[in-house]
Amino acid sequence: MNKTFILITLILLALQIDTLAQQINLIDSCASDYDESVDYFPEKVEITDAENFSVDYFNHYKVVTVSDAFDGADPFTYVLVQCGTPAPDAANFPTDTQFIEVPTEGMIALSTTQLPHLVELDLLDSLLGLDTFLYVNTPQVNEMIADGDLIEVGSGTSVNTELILDSQADMVMTFAYSAATNAHPVLTQAGIFTAINAEWREATPLGRAEWLKYMALFYNAEAEAEQIYSDIVSAYDDARELANSIPEEERPTVLWNSFSNTADAWRIPGRDTYAGALIQDAGGRIALGDTVPPESALLGFETVYDGAFDADIWITNAYGITSLDAFLGREERYAYFSAIETENIWNNTLDINQNGGNNYFELGVTNPHLILQDLVAIFHPELMPDHEFTFYMPLIASEEE
Repeated sequence: MNKTFILITLILLALQIDTLAQQINLIDSCASDYDESVDYFPEKVEITDAENFSVDYFNHYKVVTVSDAFDGADPFTYVLVQCGTPAPDAANFPTDTQFIEVPTEGMIALSTTQLPHLVELDLLDSLLGLDTFLYVNTPQVNEMIADGDLIEVGSGTSVNTELILDSQADMVMTFAYSAATNAHPVLTQAGIFTAINAEWREATPLGRAEWLKYMALFYNAEAEAEQIYSDIVSAYDDARELANSIPEEERPTVLWNSFSNTADAWRIPGRDTYAGALIQDAGGRIALGDTVPPESALLGFETVYDGAFDADIWITNAYGITSLDAFLGREERYAYFSAIETENIWNNTLDINQNGGNNYFELGVTNPHLILQDLVAIFHPELMPDHEFTFYMPLIASEEE
């Protein structure tokens, strides 16, 4: 073969590769021959429902901001630099900004809610460790645990920084309730890149689910995340539209949660809360919803009983409870509620592991359409007569009763 022809072919191939690199994100490699005029992130995410994170794109880096991570928190800023390109001047960012090269290759997750992100984005091979193995429901992750492929690093202020450093993980993803009790100050002081995930602060089911895109940013997997999230939104909207066909006067009144003896209060969701959105989107009416603020309220037992004892449906959200006997054993006054007599009382404990890890809080966060489908089937069984439940189960009286 002519040497000139071979040379021309190689040049054309190189040009095609460069062109391709400008059309798609680099998810498996670093940039070569850095060119400041090239947009290394042609595939971008658009944030439509989440309110607590944002991303600004520049040619070879992204600036990710997490706001309202916990009460009183200042925004967290992360600069994600395409590997193979220079980092921007740190002087142009807040002093506590963290920098990381992307795509990242290894991470440690300190919340089970992050595991479905990795599975759906096909990034599970980057997972190196967890806070604890006890509460994991994701089958693929449990297989990794059984095979000895993951490490257990602890959480909060007792997180094992030495073990994390030894793992050579590029990043840790965590959550926070306060700077005093959570892991991120300990980790960042040890020089470990730590990304705060604040999905739990979102007020809507789709807002929480969209944090899938936050995970994707660290892997340049924006295109995949956009498609996955689009499918989630479509499925959620289908269930919501199905429930919207029910006239207002035919919608059941739904009592949400149960009394907490430790807090001496009953949390009733307001219309502008995560739970409030689920109830309304599933074609229900919030018991006491007209009497509490949009952000929810803590009420006494007697107040809830007086205003909602005759609610049509009771969604208890009681930790670990899978039987009516166990539920009534917590509070004998529950027996006076109408939903007990009509056997229309449900809990989100259909899929829990032996340690109490609940898949409602793992798989359900990223897949709110599965939660909504369950609720539509509970509130309006005629709309979904063949529905197979994912998270909710009825609490049924024993035969002796």
